Amino acid sequence: MKSWIKGIAAGILVLGLSACSMTAETKTDSDTGKKEEINNKSKMTAQEVYEKSMDVSKEQKSMHATMDIDQLIKVPSQELEIDSKITMDMDMVMEPLSMYQKMNMDMGEQGKMDMEMYMTEAGFYMNNPELEGWIKLPNDMYEVMVGQMAGGANPSLDMNMFKEFAEDFKFEQTDDEYILTLSASGDKFSELFKKVAADNMPTGLEMDEQQAEVLENLKVKSLEYEIFIDKKTFYTNAFNMKMDMTMKVEGEEMHIDQKVKADISKINEIKTINVPQEVIDNAIDINETMAQ
Repeated sequence: MKSWIKGIAAGILVLGLSACSMTAETKTDSDTGKKEEINNKSKMTAQEVYEKSMDVSKEQKSMHATMDIDQLIKVPSQELEIDSKITMDMDMVMEPLSMYQKMNMDMGEQGKMDMEMYMTEAGFYMNNPELEGWIKLPNDMYEVMVGQMAGGANPSLDMNMFKEFAEDFKFEQTDDEYILTLSASGDKFSELFKKVAADNMPTGLEMDEQQAEVLENLKVKSLEYEIFIDKKTFYTNAFNMKMDMTMKVEGEEMHIDQKVKADISKINEIKTINVPQEVIDNAIDINETMAQ
């Protein structure tokens, strides 16, 4: 599938392939510590669930996603802390590639920022308070975004590279969902993270010197990942992630603590994304401004 599913697909790979012969355990209630009652108990293995999930992902043509992101960035040398809370709503259609996105970001003392955008073949439009209205971005930005989102390496990764995570992996089920969970830390995951990032660079692009330096000095201190897969459709309908990592940017060490909660819905229900006529009529066209 295209790249909007690649992050989820990569997560499934990380979680599932190291324990491919396992069948799902009954989920334990986090409050009571007891196993939940299941009437629809599946005997599918993690490998079978993964393969089925990847098969149906090829059929996914559109989706809606909502995301809540809590992110704390610290730069110790500058005594800088940026605590951000981000909410995002997004519609996406794959062919032709088009997207609508609305984002609200609260950075505490650093202020707030709201952004809204449409990206379709008709144009790339963006709005935030600093722009004081809608603008139409340069035409070639659509082609650039298409290349970045639709390109990248084949989402199928080498299964053998995940074997060392067998002890960190958990495969559970409820009546309605399969739940794939990974809790990992240490150098082995940092190296895997680097490999996945390098392998999924958009087609035709290579890391520049600064990006390569950042990746080389990246360390994942801990990671928790939950992926929820619908038992009937095998579509991924939600995922949660917690990641604590450090990296160096231009010699400055940066610490990032990030929590992500995402829900995915309306799979294949969204047929088209159209830019409202009011946006088209009132947007400042950057293409015309640049031509003057």
